Amino acid sequence: MSETIPELQKEVHALQAEVAALQESREKLGVQRSECRLAVSFPKNNTPEAIAEFHQQNAAFGDQWLQQIQEIDRETKITEKHLKQKQALLAYKQTEIDKLVAGQHWQEVENQVQTGEKRLQAQARRINQAAAQLEAEIQALKALYDQLNPSYSEWFQQPTQIVKFSATTIPYAVPSSSGLILENKEIEWEKK
Repeated sequence: MSETIPELQKEVHALQAEVAALQESREKLGVQRSECRLAVSFPKNNTPEAIAEFHQQNAAFGDQWLQQIQEIDRETKITEKHLKQKQALLAYKQTEIDKLVAGQHWQEVENQVQTGEKRLQAQARRINQAAAQLEAEIQALKALYDQLNPSYSEWFQQPTQIVKFSATTIPYAVPSSSGLILENKEIEWEKK
């Protein structure tokens, strides 16, 4: 048995051609059977010899006609048997192709999922690295603020806030049972 899709497809095409040929043969036999006629020649006169010859000829033609019909019926049965066998084999081969195509599809899906999972994890790491870097930069800004703001307040001779810290979170990727969650992480202000 063939195991590759191209080999199976080649077999299926050959079987389809065989099935078509058998169907055509069956149809021709059907036409041949329907066209099979018994020719009757009536006697030229009603003499006992002519009538006897008429019956004898008709009996011979009838036997010949019956043999032709029986031969056509026998060939039709053989053709039907071969046709059913080829159709069953064709259906089986087509099912095998469908199974292989489905298996190939699911293998591609599995590969895409595995590749996608690695790419998602790598992207999540980049996001979290950028988030850690951003948090460090925000903390550096806060440290500068803590260092410089008293001087600004003294310069303006009133309490001054040279930086307003409204942001309290940064985006952060977190693994979950169904994949990843992009959520917000609280900025740790006291970290130095």
